[in-house]
Amino acid sequence: MTEASMRAISALSFSTLNERALLEALPIAAWQKDLHLHYVWSNATLSAYFGVPQNELLGRCDADVLPDWMGEQIQLEELAVLAHQDERSSDLQLPKIHGESRTLRCFRRCAYDEEGQLIGILGFAIDVSSEKQLRKALKTQVDSQSSWLRALQDYALISLMDRQGRFTYVSDQYARLIGQHSKNMIGELRSHFGLQAEGMQISYYLTLAEQGTPATLEFSGVRADGSPYWMRSLLIALNSAADTEQIFFELATDLTPEKITANALNSVNDNLIELINKNTELIAQLEVAARTDPLTGLLNRRALYERAKQEDDRAKRKKVPLSLIAMDIDHFKRINDQYGHECGDQALLQLARWCGQALRSTDLMARTGGEEFIILLPDTGIEHAQEIAERIRLLIEQSKVVNAKNGERFGYTISQGVARVGEQESVQDAIVRADHALYRAKDEGRNRVCLAKL
Repeated sequence: MTEASMRAISALSFSTLNERALLEALPIAAWQKDLHLHYVWSNATLSAYFGVPQNELLGRCDADVLPDWMGEQIQLEELAVLAHQDERSSDLQLPKIHGESRTLRCFRRCAYDEEGQLIGILGFAIDVSSEKQLRKALKTQVDSQSSWLRALQDYALISLMDRQGRFTYVSDQYARLIGQHSKNMIGELRSHFGLQAEGMQISYYLTLAEQGTPATLEFSGVRADGSPYWMRSLLIALNSAADTEQIFFELATDLTPEKITANALNSVNDNLIELINKNTELIAQLEVAARTDPLTGLLNRRALYERAKQEDDRAKRKKVPLSLIAMDIDHFKRINDQYGHECGDQALLQLARWCGQALRSTDLMARTGGEEFIILLPDTGIEHAQEIAERIRLLIEQSKVVNAKNGERFGYTISQGVARVGEQESVQDAIVRADHALYRAKDEGRNRVCLAKL
C-alpha cells in the first residue's frame, strides 16, 4: 500500500461500530489511542502482529506489551505527532514471534472529536517484510550499482506523462520491455507506441486518474524483433485537477515472464494494485460517511471546520473577504409535533435543496445540529452575504413541503445571522458572532436576517 493510500485511510474516524467493523475486514493493522497513548481500540491484525489478544491491549500502552526500547521509540514518535498535530510515517521492526520477524510501515495522525478537540492518535500499519527482503535481494543482484535509486531506474516499470499523454520520463526497463529506447520515448505521445487498451483512448484513463480514482488498464503489443508483450498499468495523478501543470505517474506490471528479479517485482506490484483496487471504493465510502450528514448529504460539523480553516487561510493569504451565515428553522419543534418526525426530516432535506438553488458552486453548506446550518461564502463581503441570506429567506418563505403520507402541504420560515470573518479573528469566532445575530433575529420576531456585531 502506498503512503497516499495510507493518507486516504487516515482521514477516517473510528466513531461508529460500522466503521470499526469495516476496518476489521481490511488486511491492515489499525488502532486508536487516547491522549495518554493507551489503546482504546485495535483490530485483530494488530493483535496478531504483537502476539497479544485484542482485549489485553485495551487500556495498555506499547511499553506494556513490547520491549522497553521499542515502546520508548513508539512513544517518542507519537508524542511528536500530538505536539505538532501533524501526520508521520515510520518503519517498526517487531521482535520475532513464532520464529518470524516482521517489519511494519506505520502511519499516524491526530484524532479529533466532533467538536474539533484533540482526543488521541489514529494509527495504521502494513506488513512490508517481503518488500524489505525483495529490496535486499535486488541490491545483491545489482551490487555493482550502490544506489537504490539507480536500481529502481534500471528495474522498475515506471513512467511520467502530461495531460496529453506525452512522456516526460520513462525508466530503462519499461522502454526495454516494449522494445524501445527510453531517450526516444521522451516527448512522444503514448499513442505513438500503441500503449493503450484496445478500443479506448488513453485520455479516458487519465481523466479518471485526475478525478482522484486510480485507473488501471491492460495493453499489449509486438516488439521490433517480433516477440509479443503484455502489460498492466496503474495511473495516478500527482497534482489536483485545478493545477495548471499535471503529472501522471504510471506503475506498470510485466505480464510476460522475463527475469526472476522482474517477476518478483511484478508480484509486489500486483499485490499493491490488487489491494488498492479492492479497497479504493470502501475507503471512499468510509471517508464520505465520516464527513457528511447522513440525512441531507451536507458537510457535517467536523468537515465544516476543516474546510472553514482552509477557506480562512486562503482568504487571509489572498486578502479577499470571507463571510458566513448561521441559519435555524423557526419553530421546528412544531413541525415535528404537528406533522411527525418524518415530515421534520423532509423539511430539513428540502431546506438543503432550496439553499442549493440559491448558492454558488463555490459556497459551502453544513448541517451543524438538529435544525441548525452554517453556510460559508468565499470571496463575499458582508453586504453581498446579507443579500444572499435575504434571497434564501424569501425562497424558504414562499416554498412548501409536501407531506408524503397525505399530500398535505406546509411551510416554515428561517432566521439567519450574517458575519464577515475579521482579519484578526478565526472562522470559529465569526461563527459565534453569527450565532448571536441569529438569536437576535429570533428575539426580534423570527423570519429575518440580522447582521453580527463586531
